[in-house]
Amino acid sequence: MSSSSLDTYREVSNRCAYRVNRHRPESVKESLQRLADSTDPNESTDNYGTGALIEQFERDVATMLGKEAAVFMPSGTQAQPIALRIWADRAGRDYVALPPTSHVTLYEHNSYQVLYGLKGVTMGAPHTVPQLTDLRNAARDPLAAILLELPMREIGGQLPKWDDLVEQSQWARSRGIKLHMDGARLWQCPAAYDKSLDEIAGLFDSVYVSFYKDLGGIAGAVLAGDRDFIDSARVWQRRAGGTLYALYPYVIAARAGLDRHRPAMPERHEQARWLARELNRIPGLSTWPREPHTAMFRLRFECQPDQWLDRAADWMRTHDVSIIPPPYQVDEGVIFSEISLGDAFGMLSREQWSHWIERFSEDLASSAS
Repeated sequence: MSSSSLDTYREVSNRCAYRVNRHRPESVKESLQRLADSTDPNESTDNYGTGALIEQFERDVATMLGKEAAVFMPSGTQAQPIALRIWADRAGRDYVALPPTSHVTLYEHNSYQVLYGLKGVTMGAPHTVPQLTDLRNAARDPLAAILLELPMREIGGQLPKWDDLVEQSQWARSRGIKLHMDGARLWQCPAAYDKSLDEIAGLFDSVYVSFYKDLGGIAGAVLAGDRDFIDSARVWQRRAGGTLYALYPYVIAARAGLDRHRPAMPERHEQARWLARELNRIPGLSTWPREPHTAMFRLRFECQPDQWLDRAADWMRTHDVSIIPPPYQVDEGVIFSEISLGDAFGMLSREQWSHWIERFSEDLASSAS
């Protein structure tokens, strides 16, 4: 497949005024102005992780998650191996279990091993939610901690059943194994489980959350747990170069994102389920999972990629509407894409989206393969 076709598709899709995926387009100036408007004139910058602005935000998120304390960090790539390293130190053993599709496993160049001296145990199969049997099998090695991701991004935002998750938490604690949550998209889970954030986080000993994926922040993460754990995390943050001179732009954006997007999560969960039903009517297209667990899912579309991407780019230029986000994978005869519902979907009504999806199917999908 020509890389130029994919690049063009991506460029045109990202310029569309109307899109099903993520948040509505916003210029850098508009974003910074909105954040400035959300800031109290009397607020002052933080300094190396201290100050009223950042400390109050950390307390607020800790309370939200039902934890004693929290620390703001530049990224989850820093926060998660720090959490696992702390649990390994306390347990006196270096083995940690991770799903094969964990971000730590797939995208961080083995930093948890190379930089933090941990030893990874793969837990479960690549395309399924971990079961208690998978945890038990992984624990044949002397585990310090287990990482579970809620929801699991690489398998379309799927979640374990609530009773299964409770059982896994109880099992881990009965054996002295710490349970850490990769909660990059945890904000989607209360609507899926009909549970509060602190009920979900209460099953875990430590929790990482992100502020730019669902909440539209600039960057940044929080690691939450008991007070001793967070005190240790702050030391590791300094060692890892994460105690920046000032983090206030990220904190302000995270705070604004929580206020702006968190209340909409239940609605986005329903929008995702509705959208998946509509998309599954398109010939050659199927969503994974068929009925989304959360406000995100993946899709598979059978087509001749080069020809279809060029025609679809022309269609998007004409109508200023993007139905299928730029693919993350293109194979012979098929493309794979991901949809995560943000506020962009709300720019049109469901009736309007139905019209455009039907038009898309008539104009493009029926002749895709």
